[in-house]
Amino acid sequence: MATIKDVARQAGVSVTAVSRALNNYPDISASTKSRILKVIEELRYYPKASARHLVTQRTHTIGVFYPSFDGPGLRQPFIAHVLDQFKNRMGDAGYDILLFSNTRAPFDHFDLLERVRYRDVDGVLLLGTPDESIQQLVQANVPLVGVDHSAQCARGGSVSSDNRRAIHDLVGVLYDNGYRKLAFVHGPLDLPVSMERLQGFYSGMSVIGLTPRSEWVYNGDFSLEGGERAGTELLRCQDRPDVVVCAADVSAIGVLRSFMKEGIRVPDEISVVGFDDIDAATYVYPQLTTIRQNKDEMAECAARIMVQLIENESQDIPMHYVLQTELVVRESTRPLYVRPAYFTPRVADLSPGVYSG
Repeated sequence: MATIKDVARQAGVSVTAVSRALNNYPDISASTKSRILKVIEELRYYPKASARHLVTQRTHTIGVFYPSFDGPGLRQPFIAHVLDQFKNRMGDAGYDILLFSNTRAPFDHFDLLERVRYRDVDGVLLLGTPDESIQQLVQANVPLVGVDHSAQCARGGSVSSDNRRAIHDLVGVLYDNGYRKLAFVHGPLDLPVSMERLQGFYSGMSVIGLTPRSEWVYNGDFSLEGGERAGTELLRCQDRPDVVVCAADVSAIGVLRSFMKEGIRVPDEISVVGFDDIDAATYVYPQLTTIRQNKDEMAECAARIMVQLIENESQDIPMHYVLQTELVVRESTRPLYVRPAYFTPRVADLSPGVYSG
């Protein structure tokens, strides 16, 4: 395996010159740098990360914090997709990903800040449930980017869909198309994204003059099993809803499964709508009507913010993004007419400094 000394010898320069070329110092001529880089390519020399860290003060590693003690964790298709694309985008920028586990070793207690310092990551991607350990990262000035998770701090950024408005608009669309008995299957309410979607349901119902019925609002845990339980409970109601809106596609697929077991015809007897537009939404029967999130753009924005926070580039892009959603009508509802007022960008509704994609 080639060493930095081998590179220096073949390029006819000092070891220091090789190091300065690798770390893009300005005090080395373009011709010398070009010659060194050519030799590096020929010898297939890879500098050790530890040596690079001593010079750049970076490990080029990003920590990912996604606590999943009770929920589906990375089995949740939306999270898995965003994380996969984030990994690819950060890889393009020269960074690797480290997924923090929920186990306690080698610490006496789980302390996220200790773990961040122990692994010496350059920044942290936040997914899932916020807790008090996030504030420790804020106080320690660690670069943070949240996906569906607020990271409002000096070295923080966030990306989310316009969750509240998406469900609010959906309720209006359903009402316009004759649906009057709306049920809602939400996720764990300690998740900000789940609370936002539930608030969107309540606000949408208020605008159209309908009162949500408590027996038709159920926790589906953002999981297949939770959705199936919710569907079973809704069918036990003496008066059944005519449409079930779910805060995640996996929950909606669980609802569809429970209806199929009971012989309920979808959408003839009850319609079902999901949220996310995961790949499985087109695999199930009937194919799922859903609210599409732009998962690739979420990952792209998160990676862009992370690199900018770490490398202290000029702040010429927003640090907080709220992305628009799209209603995708398939077979699990009747054909839906969507008025132009719904699911179109309303920049005026967003907070100052927030970009609407």
